[in-house]
Amino acid sequence: MTSPLRLRAVDTIDLSVIAAHLQDAVAQVGDMAFKPKERRFAIMFNRFMWEDVQDEAGKGAQADKGAPYRRVRSVLHFDGVMKVQSQGLRLDRKEAVAEILTLAFEPKDDLAGVITVTFAGGGAIKLEVEALDVWLSDVSQPWSTKNRPDHGVADEPLG
Repeated sequence: MTSPLRLRAVDTIDLSVIAAHLQDAVAQVGDMAFKPKERRFAIMFNRFMWEDVQDEAGKGAQADKGAPYRRVRSVLHFDGVMKVQSQGLRLDRKEAVAEILTLAFEPKDDLAGVITVTFAGGGAIKLEVEALDVWLSDVSQPWSTKNRPDHGVADEPLG
């Protein structure tokens, strides 16, 4: 069994590590929140535990024979957020599910820049930040699942 993830990104290499761990994570639109006074944006995900997937030699963690994969509840939060914009997400549909594809950072001045969270189906959230300061933390015990993401193309837009 793996330990809960606690990762921080302060540069683009760190961000790519967090993005790899979040690939195929799913969140409900209602689990996304911007707190302007705290300058924080957060998303609660059900993260597929890619670090547990068996490799070709049969090594790796396994939940059980009937459900060889695992997911875990994780929080992704961004600090120093000055502005949030969304595109292609129906924010009024709180139960809608969004699947993350990747995270990217575009620098502007010194440390400031724009972080883009891209979702399957064409949705995105853009965060204007003072500096790259991103945290990913597992917040639950993992649970077993039989389903492994297949990277198929989304049939419908988000929400």
